[in-house]
Order: sequence, then C-alpha cells, then structure tokens
Amino acid sequence: MMTYEEFDKRCDELENAPLQERKTFFADVLAGETEKTDVRMMAFFRYALLFYRAGNFLAAREILEPFIIDYKSYRYRPEIIACFNLVGVVAYYVQEYALSRFYIREGLKIAREHSEVSRYAYEYNNLAVTYLAQQDYEKALEVIREAEKNMPVSDEVMHAYIYRNLAEICCHLDRLDEAKDALAKCVAYRGREILPEEVRIVNTLLTYKSGDTAGYKRCCAELREHLPQLHAEEFLASCKVLFDCGMDAGDNAQVEWVLDAMDAYLRRDPKEAQVGLRAETCRYEYAKANGNTALMLAALEKKETYYALVLARKEEVHVRDVGRYLRIGQRLHNALESEAGANRTKTRFLANMSHDIRTPINGILGMLEVIRDCRSDEARVDDCLGKIDISAKHLLSLVNDVLDMSKIESNSFVVDAKPFNLARTLAEVDDIVRIQAEQSGLRLYTDHDDVHDADLLGSALYLKKILVNLYSNAIKYNKPGGSITTRLCEVSRTADTAVYAFTIRDTGIGMTQDFIDNHLFEAFSQEDNAARSQYGGTGLGMSIVSQLVQKMNGTITVESTVGEGSSFTVTLPFAIDHDPPAAGPEKEASTDLHGKRLLVVEDNELNMEIAEFMLKSAGAEVVKAFDGESAVRAFAADPAGCDAILMDLMMPVMDGYAAARAIRASGQPRAGTVPIIAMSANAYAEDVKKCLDSGMNAHISKPLFKDVMLRTIARFV
Repeated sequence: MMTYEEFDKRCDELENAPLQERKTFFADVLAGETEKTDVRMMAFFRYALLFYRAGNFLAAREILEPFIIDYKSYRYRPEIIACFNLVGVVAYYVQEYALSRFYIREGLKIAREHSEVSRYAYEYNNLAVTYLAQQDYEKALEVIREAEKNMPVSDEVMHAYIYRNLAEICCHLDRLDEAKDALAKCVAYRGREILPEEVRIVNTLLTYKSGDTAGYKRCCAELREHLPQLHAEEFLASCKVLFDCGMDAGDNAQVEWVLDAMDAYLRRDPKEAQVGLRAETCRYEYAKANGNTALMLAALEKKETYYALVLARKEEVHVRDVGRYLRIGQRLHNALESEAGANRTKTRFLANMSHDIRTPINGILGMLEVIRDCRSDEARVDDCLGKIDISAKHLLSLVNDVLDMSKIESNSFVVDAKPFNLARTLAEVDDIVRIQAEQSGLRLYTDHDDVHDADLLGSALYLKKILVNLYSNAIKYNKPGGSITTRLCEVSRTADTAVYAFTIRDTGIGMTQDFIDNHLFEAFSQEDNAARSQYGGTGLGMSIVSQLVQKMNGTITVESTVGEGSSFTVTLPFAIDHDPPAAGPEKEASTDLHGKRLLVVEDNELNMEIAEFMLKSAGAEVVKAFDGESAVRAFAADPAGCDAILMDLMMPVMDGYAAARAIRASGQPRAGTVPIIAMSANAYAEDVKKCLDSGMNAHISKPLFKDVMLRTIARFV
C-alpha cells in the first residue's frame, strides 16, 4: 500500500513525464489501491484531470463518477469538492447545464459543511457560467454577485475569472459601465495572462456594444489571429462573438469569414460534430437574414446530418453510462451482500463467543465455590486450583485470538525485521507445544535438520504465532492417541535471502475440500457447529495465520482427507543476517530476589497486590507507586536504593512511557542505567517497540506469570 507522501512525491516526479506514462501511473494506483484511502481518492481526481485537460471530457467523467457516488466512504479532504466541480464543468462542456449545476451545488454544499469558505467564490462563479451559456443573464448576474461577495477569501486567480464573467453578463444586459469596470478589474488581476482568449472575447463584445469602432476592429483582428490554435470550446466561443456582432452590424464579410473558418476547422477535424452543428445553425441564420432559400435548405440538410451524429454520440454515451451505472450498482450490491454476510458471521461469532467465554468463567467461579466449601480438603483444593488455571488460560487464549484479529483487521500489525536465530525460535515453539501435545495424549515428531546456522532478519514473534496456531489446530482436531509430524525444509537460498517451508501434519478429523477452498481462512469459521461444540475455540486461528503469512510475503497450502488428517505447509522468505549478535553464554536466571529493592508502578490495586505478592515471595522489598508522577518522585527520593522498576503503561496523571522518559532525563544517579521493565496488557510488537523507544529495557505481558516475571527481572539485576 502506497503512503500519501509516496504518492505525492511520485506525482511531482511525473509532472513533466509523457501523458501516457502519467495515465498509466494513475490507472495502476487505482487498480492496486483497493482500500478507500486518500491515495485512491487523489488518484481518481488527478487521473480525471489529465483527460479533462486533454479535452476528453467524457473519459474524465467516467473516471470520477464511481468516486462521486461513493465519496462519503472516504475521509474528508478539500479535493472532494474539486471532484464534484470537475464533473460539473465536464457536464457544462457537453451542454448538460442542469446536471452541471447539480454537481456544482453538491460541491458547494460540501464546502459549506466543512467551512471551506475559500471555495465559495469558485462554485458560485461556475454556477453563473451555466446560466450565461443558457442566456439567462439576470440569473447569471445574481449568482456572479454571490461569487464577487466571497472573493476576499478566495484564491486571487479566481478574481480574474469572476470579473471577466461579470463583464460579459453586464454586456448582454447593456450595463456597459459596469462591464467596463469589471473588465478593468479582470485585467488588473492578470486576466490577460491567466485567461487571454476569454478576455479577448468579452473585450470584442464590449467594444462593439460601446460603439468603439477602432477598438472593435482591433479586437476582431486579435480573435481571428488566435482562432486556429484554439480547442473546440474556445474556438466556438470566439466564432460566436464574431458572428453575433457581424450579424448585428450587417457585416456580411465578417459573417462569411466566420463561416469559412468553421468550415476549415471541420476539414481538419470532421468528427467535431458540435462545430458542424454550430456552423450550419449560423449559416441558416445568415441565409435567412439575406433571403437565400437555397442556402437555407442546404444548411438545414447539413444541420440535420450533424444533429443526427450528435444524437448518435449522445445515445452511445448514454448506453455506456447505463452500462457503467449497472456495473457500479452491481459492485455496490456485492459490497452490501459481503457486508451483510460479514455481519451475519460476526453475529454468529458473538453468540458463540458469549458461550465460549462464559464456559471458562463458569469453571473459574464454580471451582472457587468448591474451594470455599472444601478448604480443609487440600487434595480437592489443589485439583480446583489446577482447573482454575486451565480455565483462565483458555479464557486468555480466546481473548488473545479476538485481539489479534482486531489488530489485523484494523491493519495495525507491524512486521519488524529483527535479528533472530531460527533454530532457537523453533526450540521455543517446541517447548510450548510439546507439553500441550503430551497432555492431550498425542505423539510429536519433529525434523528440523535443514536448519544450519539460520541467523535471519524477520519477525520471530509472528513466526511463533503462526506455528503455535497451526500446532494448536493440529492438537485440537486430532484423534485420541494420534500424532503430529513437523518438518522444516530450506526451499532456496541466495547470498541475502533464504526461503523455508514449515510443514505440520496431523492424524486428525480432516476437512472437506469445499471447506478448505471457501471457508478455512475466513474469520470466525469452523466446519460445523458440532465440531465447534466438541473442539471449542473462536474459529479465528486460521484466519490469523493466513493474514500473518500474507503480511510476511509468504504462502500457505493445505492438503486434507476427511477422517485421516490434514497437512499445512507455510513457506516464508527471510533476509539472512550477515552480522548476527554474538551468542554469549546463557546466564542461569536466579529467581531469588533477597536483598533487592524494586519500585512497582501500577494504578490497579488488585494488579499491585498480585505483583507485590509474587515479588515478596521471591524475597524482594517492594516500594509502591500508583501513577507515573509518583514513580518519578519515588525514584528521585532514593535512586541508589532502587534495583529495578516495574512500570505499568496506562495510568492516570502520567503514563508509563512519560514516566520512563522523565526518569531517564532526571539526571539522578543511575537514572540512565536503572532497569525499567514494562508490564502491560498492550502486548504487540509495536507496543514493545514503543516501550523500548521510551527508555525501558524489557516488556512483560499481562496477565503476569510469576516465572516469566522473575526470569525477566533476573536478566537485569
């Protein structure tokens, strides 16, 4: 996914590139950027703008319409107003004036909703132009005055456009003094540089209406000189003023010159039907004024030909529009169906989760009741405590799955490339799952012979999560007395990268091919409710695996036979670490904290009690602080006597990150070296990184496990 900064930089680089290269870039962005981001929105706008500037107005409209229909799904940016305006201007150029006003007014409404006052003048000006084209001069004047009223907060370039249009409107209303004043202001705002042809047109009309013969002839000569270089719209506007003035003055020579100019244009571009239609309309009007019946009939015949061509093109455009609207409608329908399906799945998931979460909670509360009634029966109490431990860990597993899925769906997972040793990582995974397998009465076979000094760069954390989820699946759905076989194979290796395939095969219940193809990697999915009831779980594990594999640029394949078992193969690429950290001798972690003084910072009293008990049972002296600010003061009171700090993160007054930074910057003795260990429920890689960046040494995830906490502390004290 491209960031907006990357997109903007690339646009700047392509500013002077060939048109086709720029078109290809924006088309590729729209094809690849499927999320409704600022990048996708700006790609729509800039892509359409390329076609608009090239005079291909219909293509510009076709590009922008899907965005216009769905614009509320995007985060607001001022360019949304520009998108509506651009579609409105396109409609104006194809003479769909009512439609043009609709789009422009929608843009104005959005501008008002977001107080984009600098856009008001722009929108009112464009509205006025549509009325001007329809010769509704009174309405055009009313609207252009609104544009003039909002000029002080608009871009100064806009002033030239507004005064130019005001000048033309006043000319048509014979308010010539106002027209002269408006044109002078237009020129003062660099109108001759910004819109030279538009200024020449209104100047021609004004000098004619004012009776300035010399000025009028000069203006006509300027228009004639520039006529061959103009686009169709500017060409027609210039021809119109020359023709209208010539007809009004009875200047047949000028009228015939204009008709010849339009004929010449059509010889160069015979497909420009609008020019042909205007030429024959003018020819008919001229012939009628001169009583030339033969010329009138010839003009009418040609006019009908061009009119039929225009209608055919309009019908072709209409057919394309209908087809496009049907496709857009189908996409919207599919999106709604997908959303409805997702909602049904999530509703089913919530119902299942309600049951699955209540089950371990019921076990915990039930066993506590048994303990209260049987305190003197030590064996019974020990049995209950073991069952509470199992239920609590099961509950934690359910919550972790939901949090992982939420993190993935919000696209906030960060895959860091950090040094790790593959053999050690696999050994850690083996330690975790071997106990689970043995408790379930399963045999575990491993073959990792393909690992040779595999010092890599990647996310060991997410690799573990992938493998543990696959193992958990293999354990959960296996048969009594079954087995799990794992195999690691080095698929390929270059000087800088290595690709590994991790295969986990079980002897479980297996899956149908239909479930594998259509549902296995869906969130909240299990093959049937009976399996869910029998085997438990959220149905999130495989979706988490699939999305993590994708984020790590890997692949996952599945083979399964119902009643015989399943085999999952995950293939992942890693960069080779050519400068791995030296492996020092393993220090035996002592859990004896006698003589150690620890500052515990925790705002929750129950969590404080738990941490205090664990630490004191290991012999430590505990100093307590209930927010970050109190922790900073407690450390400052006796910095030399503090062997380590255990820091909660989310606290009132001052959070743990700020407290860690404040301690490091305090200038107190040992402020830079005292170990600060985070202990928080925020347990993702980016959370750990944030802790380290704020000056902490390590991170312990809640809920706290005594052995993990003591081993972590022992690394630093």
